[in-house]
Amino acid sequence: MIYSPLILILLLIGPGLASIAFLRSLSIRGHLLLFSICIFYGIFPLLLTWGGLNLAQRFGCASEAMRFLCPAPSWHGDMITGMVFAHWIAIVTIPSAILGALGLLLSLILKIKRSQTNTNISERPTTFFYRSHRHKVIAGICAAISQRWKLPIQAVRIVTVILAIIIPGLVLSIYLWGWLAFPLEQAIEAY
Repeated sequence: MIYSPLILILLLIGPGLASIAFLRSLSIRGHLLLFSICIFYGIFPLLLTWGGLNLAQRFGCASEAMRFLCPAPSWHGDMITGMVFAHWIAIVTIPSAILGALGLLLSLILKIKRSQTNTNISERPTTFFYRSHRHKVIAGICAAISQRWKLPIQAVRIVTVILAIIIPGLVLSIYLWGWLAFPLEQAIEAY
């Protein structure tokens, strides 16, 4: 089924935003920015439906058996129909946004507790996975995976490209998430 990867991507956006906050040492402003993105992501389908209903009224469109028909031009009806039925996407986006918001709140609470006890005094975030600086082509994700699990770098890149062709949305969103979530390794300075 072609919609399975899309539903999986929509379900993982909220928790993905929360994991970015866990894996990076974000400021409180960064947490609040991700929190507002997460909330907007959850209510966006409902806002789209509300806007579609207002446009249908403004253009004088009539609903006819799960479709809106507009006087002129005809593409308005198709656009408004898509907008009005976007509320079904909220079945997936609202739980994802709730999970993401809870994760972001937990991350913010942990950050505040850490700052009160001063457990992480180094500037480098405490993570076990860094994107490769030397061997990167786009973001260094494939090179970091190959270094972390001692795999050939070309094999990881070939598998990534094949998976991106087979399941484009899922692989590209996971790659983008990895780009945002994991920091770039520090270059070793020669003295």
